[in-house]
Amino acid sequence: MPLQPPQSAQQHIAALARKRARPLLDAFLDTLQWSLERGHVALSEGVPLLSGLSDRIVTQTIKMLEDYCCMDLTKFARGPDPPLHGSLPILFVLMLLLMLYNAFVLGYMPAAGIALNSPTSMLFHAFIFLVFASFTQAIRTDPGGVPPGREWRTYGSPPPDLRQRKHDSDEPRWCRKSESYKPDRAHFCRVMQRPVLRMDHHCPWLGNTVGHGNHKFFYLFLFYTTIACMFLGVNVLQLLVQETLPALNTFLLLGSGGLTLLLSVILVPFFLFHTWLLVRNMTTIEFVEKLRAYREEGGAEFSTESAYDLGVFENVRSVLGESPLFWLLPVGGPMGDGLRFDTRPEEALESA
Repeated sequence: MPLQPPQSAQQHIAALARKRARPLLDAFLDTLQWSLERGHVALSEGVPLLSGLSDRIVTQTIKMLEDYCCMDLTKFARGPDPPLHGSLPILFVLMLLLMLYNAFVLGYMPAAGIALNSPTSMLFHAFIFLVFASFTQAIRTDPGGVPPGREWRTYGSPPPDLRQRKHDSDEPRWCRKSESYKPDRAHFCRVMQRPVLRMDHHCPWLGNTVGHGNHKFFYLFLFYTTIACMFLGVNVLQLLVQETLPALNTFLLLGSGGLTLLLSVILVPFFLFHTWLLVRNMTTIEFVEKLRAYREEGGAEFSTESAYDLGVFENVRSVLGESPLFWLLPVGGPMGDGLRFDTRPEEALESA
């Protein structure tokens, strides 16, 4: 039998290191396993707490705005009275977006010395393109209305699958103004003078009502406008902190930073509120109705439960579309026809 060659010094050191490291590795794996098990328990316990905390923050913020800022959320959701007609609000939004774009191109880019085809510039221009695309889609897309035909317009013979009822009776919701039955989650918009499917609110800055058909584009408009403002604000702040610039450039950058700060103060809370509504599968009108019922009944707790809450993923799909690949693109549309909505099995549908 041939003799085994003697181990070299390097092999001996490696074997010794493996032998000594083995207990440490086993201890690390045991600790990791324990952490994952405890982390799963902590996560399962923490998610309801965080959800309840977010509900309380949103509710208290809305109450504070109504109490101290003279904000009437009910009028905001139903639309202004008298309504803001014409294209003036839309032109005002376009002017703000143009100022935001000029702040980047004429203020930040020359001061930072970056080219138009630089990664920072290309990323900002992508955000601006998505802002304008979403804004255009939100304006031109019809939010949805009651279908034509006798099925919805014959008094005393409502469609059989209507589930929402009036507040004061068990009758289906007949709209006297449009002389038609209102589908579930639909409400009469006094600006458009017709019922709107899954109506969220009337937005004068879009010149349109946000409903089933264009809710996705409205949300993406908020999303990308908020991102563009924060992107510009962070870059401007970083440049002012890190570089010593001429007085004119500093003045232009301060103006750009002030614009982004002003827009962010308005947009970020509004965007977070609508994100909270989205993951709850709740519209602004439904939130207002819950808030009004809470105040009329004088209850101890304000309930944020929604009969349509099917889980975060399904809630987002119902607004942003079936495929997650297209959620952040201003194309496509929501799931369903806006006339019928799935509800939680354990929840009775709230009357409206």
